[in-house]
Amino acid sequence: MKIVSNLKNLIVSPERKPHKIRAGLFRGIVMGLAPRSQSQLYLGLFERETCCWLNHLSEGITTAIDIGVTHGEYTLYILLKTKATKVFAFDPNVETARILDENLRLNGMANSERLEVSSKLVGGSDTEQEIRLDSLAVSIVAPCLVKMDVDGAEEQILKGAKLFNELQGIRWLIETHSRELEIACQSILSAAGLQTKIIHNEWWRVFVPELRPIEHNRWLAAWKSEGLCNLD
Repeated sequence: MKIVSNLKNLIVSPERKPHKIRAGLFRGIVMGLAPRSQSQLYLGLFERETCCWLNHLSEGITTAIDIGVTHGEYTLYILLKTKATKVFAFDPNVETARILDENLRLNGMANSERLEVSSKLVGGSDTEQEIRLDSLAVSIVAPCLVKMDVDGAEEQILKGAKLFNELQGIRWLIETHSRELEIACQSILSAAGLQTKIIHNEWWRVFVPELRPIEHNRWLAAWKSEGLCNLD
C-alpha cells in the first residue's frame, strides 16, 4: 500500500481546483478538490458505505440538517439530488465556511433560498454560540433527514434533541467516532422510538482504506417506521 501511495504522490497533483466527481454518492457534483489528498472523493469511494442508506433516508424529504459540513458534499447532495425545500447547514469552522461558499458557487447554489448556513455549534444548550435541535423543532417540516459528523459530540447533540426526536418522520445518518459513543447514540435513538442500523465498513477497505486517524469510524442510521424499511 505504501508503494501505491508513493506512486500516487508522484503522479497526482496536490493543487486544489474544481473537479466534477466521477462516481458514487456525489457523482456530478463539482467541488474544489486536491486530488492527491481527496482522490477517494473524486473517484466516488469516499464514504461509499453510506450510499444506499443516504439515498434511502433522503427519499421524499422536505427538510434536512447537515451538522458538521466539512467540505459541503452532503449539503450539496441534498440541494442537488433531493427535493428538500429547507436545508440547515451547521459548522463553526471559518475555513469550512469559505470552502462551502466556494463549492456552492461552483454548483450554482450560492444564493439558494433553500439553504440556511450557521456557524453555531449544535449541542445541548442555547447560547449565542450554540443551539439545540429542540430549538429547531418548530421549523421542521417532515420528513426530515439529519446528517451528523461532529467528531465526538454525537451524544451531547442527541441529548439536546429530545423534543426533536418526538416528531414523526425524523431520520438520522450519524458518523460515530468510538464504540462507546455508538452504543450511547443507539440507546438514545432507540429510547426515542427510532429503529437503528449500524453501517459497517466494506471488506474492501482493507485494500482501499480512508486513512482516518481513529480506529473506530463507521455510521449509524436511524428512522421511524413511516414506510422506510431496513436495507438488510
